[in-house]
Amino acid sequence: MEKREHTIQDLCELTGYTRRTIRYYIQEGLLDPPAGRGRGGFYYDSHLKRLREIRALQEKGYPLAEIQTLFRKGATPEPVPVREVWVRVPLMEGVELHVSRDASEREGKKIDEIVRLARSILKGDIGDE
Repeated sequence: MEKREHTIQDLCELTGYTRRTIRYYIQEGLLDPPAGRGRGGFYYDSHLKRLREIRALQEKGYPLAEIQTLFRKGATPEPVPVREVWVRVPLMEGVELHVSRDASEREGKKIDEIVRLARSILKGDIGDE
């Protein structure tokens, strides 16, 4: 099976964690260090999986110290389904756009432009030439 390589920026975008948080988790032993050194360091899917496990356990109410203890004991927490949060954006009566919270935070300006254009189209301001 091919292992995908990720930059720290990739991990930030895929998990919602900041670079600082990811580095902190490495420092605390919650996450393995990247392969390679310095700016050439990269992360595997296993790093991404671990960050998602941490996020899921936090959402279940586990404090970081308890998560750390679980991982140190080698206990593999039961797989927790990743819960996505969606934002509903009304465009007009009976029509709405659903955007994941992650995408909304990451692509806020683009989403705002999509909403503006969609509302214009639905009002008939664009495309009726």
